[in-house]
Amino acid sequence: MGKSANEVRKEISAARLYVDLPVDGTIRNETTKDIVNDILLYKAAAMQRVRKAIAARADEESERKRLYTLLRKDQWLTDNFLHRQMRKHFRHGKSRVANQFVVRSDKYATEVVDGHLTIVIHIAAKYGAPIRLTTTSSGKNVSLSGSNLRVVVKAGFTEIHYAATKSSGRPCGDQMMGIDKGYTEAFTDSDGAAHGKTFGAVLTEYSDKASATGKARNKLYALEKKHREAGRIAKADHIKLCNLGRIKIDNRKEYAHKRLRTIAYQSAHTIVDKAAVVVSEDLTAPIAKKQVWKRYNRRMSAWAKGVLAEALDSVCTQRQADHRLVNAAYTSQMDSVTGLLEGKRVADKFYRINGDALQADHNAALNVLARYEDTEITRFTPYKEVRRILLSRSPAQLSVKGHELQVMSTYQPCADKSSVQIRTGL
Repeated sequence: MGKSANEVRKEISAARLYVDLPVDGTIRNETTKDIVNDILLYKAAAMQRVRKAIAARADEESERKRLYTLLRKDQWLTDNFLHRQMRKHFRHGKSRVANQFVVRSDKYATEVVDGHLTIVIHIAAKYGAPIRLTTTSSGKNVSLSGSNLRVVVKAGFTEIHYAATKSSGRPCGDQMMGIDKGYTEAFTDSDGAAHGKTFGAVLTEYSDKASATGKARNKLYALEKKHREAGRIAKADHIKLCNLGRIKIDNRKEYAHKRLRTIAYQSAHTIVDKAAVVVSEDLTAPIAKKQVWKRYNRRMSAWAKGVLAEALDSVCTQRQADHRLVNAAYTSQMDSVTGLLEGKRVADKFYRINGDALQADHNAALNVLARYEDTEITRFTPYKEVRRILLSRSPAQLSVKGHELQVMSTYQPCADKSSVQIRTGL
């Protein structure tokens, strides 16, 4: 904590853990640095999620600033709340990648031999001759200048990974557009157009099939355990080997993920074709856990929401469009015509208070676009505070003995937070 990748690498090198390993020093140092950078990347991702937890927990601005400061300065061990949150979100484990190493950009050279690009890795003389890797490429469309290499050794062949500059792609549009994440379709924009209409069908097909397979496998797990406890080891091992493998399951999952990523990226491109500024809700925000949403939460997994956000970020960056995130609280429950928290959403329809029906996702996309201009509601405003702000803008109708009273001002919580004050005017 509080150390850079170089500082951690120097400590590891000083411990002389590689004294018996005949590996060139630069390769050893760069590979160690790469691993440490991965750990720091996981920590940065955890801190981003902890920032959301701080915003949801701390009511006072001074307390939020204190926690943000401790988190930013890498002093989260000193606060019990931050420590718990970092333990929860900081990805940890053991690396099993023992088949690759990293070569610094100044430690190799390239040449073309017999029409094939050859990479020559320079190593210290005491470790032998330079390593020559002859590729299947002619080298005409490959630019390795200034890039570190990752050499991955596999059975029978070797992969060479390098960083390349991504092309800017075709130009973006000129509109400012709000986007609502859907389920049946990937996105709906503020013009009312749906993008990625097969997204929900693919996700449902995969999720339901995986759920059914999981339930059937649970029975086999129980049967395997029963045989093992009864001493029928051979029978239990046969069930585990022949019935509880993961090859088909993993292949099905990979195929579904590829299909969903393709749909998400195609949808993002059709949006950026029209928009120079894309405003979307924070797609990584968790959905409130309600029993009636159990099946939806399983289908619309965190990965599916993440790939939608990733697609928008990546395509907007590539095509030089701006992607702005806003607070998602109550954007699906507001009336986009009046901007008030009134009306009701039922399935794919939003019913206004006067009885008119709007397409629900289009209505939400318009609210997302309007939220960008809302100076009172920031991206990290807690949802309870968002509700209080929206109610302060919504005049309510009260019926008393057949007469209507107009509530002229906001609902205001009392000091003890146990009741509500309502100021009315006839």
